Amino acid sequence: MAKVALEQLNKRYGAVPAVIDVDLAIAENEFVVLVGPSGCGKSTTLRMVAGLEDATSGTIRIGERVVNGLAPKDRDIAMVFQNYALYQHMTIYDNLAFGLRNRRVPEDTIRREVARAAEILGIGDLLARKPRQLSGGQQQRVALGRCIVRHPQVFLFDEPLSNLDAKLRAQMRIELKRLRERVATTSIYVTHDQVEAMTLGDRVVVMRDGRILQQATPLEIYNRPANRFVAGFIGAPAMNFIDVSLARNDGRLAAEAEALRIRVPEEQAAVLERQPAQALTLGVRPEHVLIGDPRPENGTGFDAAIEVTEQLGAELLVGVRVAGTIVIASRIDPWAKLGLHQKIRLSLDPRGLHFFDRESGEALR
Repeated sequence: MAKVALEQLNKRYGAVPAVIDVDLAIAENEFVVLVGPSGCGKSTTLRMVAGLEDATSGTIRIGERVVNGLAPKDRDIAMVFQNYALYQHMTIYDNLAFGLRNRRVPEDTIRREVARAAEILGIGDLLARKPRQLSGGQQQRVALGRCIVRHPQVFLFDEPLSNLDAKLRAQMRIELKRLRERVATTSIYVTHDQVEAMTLGDRVVVMRDGRILQQATPLEIYNRPANRFVAGFIGAPAMNFIDVSLARNDGRLAAEAEALRIRVPEEQAAVLERQPAQALTLGVRPEHVLIGDPRPENGTGFDAAIEVTEQLGAELLVGVRVAGTIVIASRIDPWAKLGLHQKIRLSLDPRGLHFFDRESGEALR
């Protein structure tokens, strides 16, 4: 186990920057998830830690060592790839043992380590098979096992669940959580799936265009996004956004748009009144869009016509048009009799209001 530190890490391909000034400190045994859209630099960052890509500039430390000049085999890391990377002509036992044999580990030690990894992952009855005889989930367990037997300082995961179907992905997320309890190792996990990021990470690092936009615990990222991009990327369904302006109404600050007036809570009003920008974007998550009038102290409600519904079984999602944009409300009783074009009364939970500078996208706090 070791801590990992990335200091002013940069990667360029010719004139094209892929990773820009990344600073990230990962503690021993911490599970950190890099998340972001395709092309944001998360996999490139991981590959530089692994030694599969050379850093253009900056420092990579694993433990107390600077590893920039070390080959991948000398960094004491183990990597799980998206495509499993198993040797198809070998048995599962030989796949698990391959790395140890290359390091000339005694065969009795290999047997012991393979048995330990197989027991942890529940693949003991698969050791005599070939990879093509296994399901996708079983092959992914073998790929994990190949890392476990080595006792590396750091685990690196490059979108390991992206080839699995939805049900198997959910199952494997649970397996990874269990694995962390059995094998405590510093881990860096790359994914574009924000559900994986939220459920697996001790800390989530959101990247875009090669830069880190925010790094925090999953709950901090969800409840206090640093900017509009993070707010919209994390959360399903995504956060709603409405362009608003500020105005005084009956002595209270309000956010206004077409046919919409939302009273700003006092603690947020004090922040917004200090901001030079008056062109703002209001953000509110679907679970904070409520059916019915608000309590008097929370301001006024508004009427809107239903344009779309999504029946999910456990809840109903309703989309209405507000100030020229579609706003999604969630956590509605699935048995509610709501139809298209029906007018409904809505309000916003004042505890769930977020305000962003419309030009920069930065959160106003």
